Amino acid sequence: MKQSKILKKLLNNTTITEKTMFVISISGGKDSKATLIVSIPELLKVVTSSQIKVIFCDTGWEKYSTMQEINFIKNRLDDLNIEFKTLKNENYPIGMLDLIKDKKAFPTRDVKTCTQLLKMVPAVDYYKSLNDIGLDVITLVGKRRDESEDRKDIKDFDYYKYRNWKYTIFHPIADWTETDVYSFLDETWGIPQSYFNGNSRVGCDECFQADLKSISLMSDDKINQMSELECYISQFHRDINPTFFFRRNSTFPDGFAPIKEIVAYAKQKHNFNNHTFHTRALKFLADKLGQKSVRYKFVQYGYVPDKTNFSKYVNGVLPVPQSMQFHIELILSKNSLVRERGELLRFQFLEELEKEDMNIKCDCESYNLL
Repeated sequence: MKQSKILKKLLNNTTITEKTMFVISISGGKDSKATLIVSIPELLKVVTSSQIKVIFCDTGWEKYSTMQEINFIKNRLDDLNIEFKTLKNENYPIGMLDLIKDKKAFPTRDVKTCTQLLKMVPAVDYYKSLNDIGLDVITLVGKRRDESEDRKDIKDFDYYKYRNWKYTIFHPIADWTETDVYSFLDETWGIPQSYFNGNSRVGCDECFQADLKSISLMSDDKINQMSELECYISQFHRDINPTFFFRRNSTFPDGFAPIKEIVAYAKQKHNFNNHTFHTRALKFLADKLGQKSVRYKFVQYGYVPDKTNFSKYVNGVLPVPQSMQFHIELILSKNSLVRERGELLRFQFLEELEKEDMNIKCDCESYNLL
C-alpha cells in the first residue's frame, strides 16, 4: 500500500512536543480523504490521538453525498478516538445562501467570496484559537503537484507567520498522481460516492466552477433555488445579468448563462456518464474482444498488476493510468472500424472542448480544505 514519503521526511525533521497539534482539513473529496488516511498512522507514531484534530468547513451548500461521506469519516475517527470538528463562519450561519444574499452577488472565479469567507476564515480562525492557547499548529492538506500547471511547484510544506501567531502546512500527497489517490482509497476506506454519481469534484452543490458533467447532474430543487437567487440579485444590479455559471463561448457569447439554460446546455453537450476518452475506448475494446482478453494484454505487458480489479478501469471507477493510454490507442487502431474509431474520436474532441471551457480550476484547495 502506498505511503507518504513526504510526511515521513517532514516528521523526522520537525521538533514535536506535547504542545504540537496536527489539524487535518477535509472536504469530503478524494485528496483530503487520502491525506487523512495515509497521515493518521504516521502521526500516531509521534503523538497521541488527542494531538490530532480533523476539521470540516461547512458551507451549507454541500452535496448530500458529500455529507454522507463526512459522516462516514466522522464515525471512523470516533473509533480512533480522534476529535472531529465542523466549522462555520458565524457571520453566515446558513452558509452560502446567507453569503449570496448579503453580498447581493454570486461568487465568481475572480472574487471567490465563498472560499475566502466560508472556508478560509473559519479554518484560519481555528488555527489561531489553538495558537492563542500555546499550541504549535501543523495542518495537513491534500494538494497534489499534478493537479494543474499552477500547482506543479507546490512545496512539501509552507510556513505562515503573522503578527502574533503562526502555523505550518504539510502537503503529504503532493507527489501522488490521481491514479495513486483512487487506488489507495480503493484499498482502504473507499472512494467517495460522489465520484460514482458522475461528479468530477465534490463539496458545494454546485461550485460555480463545476464542469459541465457535474452541472448536468444538478437536482431540480437546486436549479429552482439558483433561478430564484438570480431574480433576487437582479433587483440590485439593473445593468448586469447575475449568473452563477459564467460561460463565455459560442452559445453564450456574453458569458451570461441563466441556470436553466446552462443546465440544458450541459445535458445536451457534455453528459458523458463520467467516462473519459480512454475509459470509453477501453470499454469498447472490452465489449468487442472480451474483458478477460483485454485484461490479459495489459497484464502481459506489465501495464497493470496481475491482481488488478480491471473492471474498475472499464467502468470508470478508477481513471485509466497514463501508462495504459498509449496501449489502449494501439489496440484500438487494430481492432476498430473507421466508423467506430470516428465516434470515439468525436467523443475525445468534445472532451477537449470541455477542458478548454474549464481552463480555470477552482482553487479551494489552496485554503487547506480539499
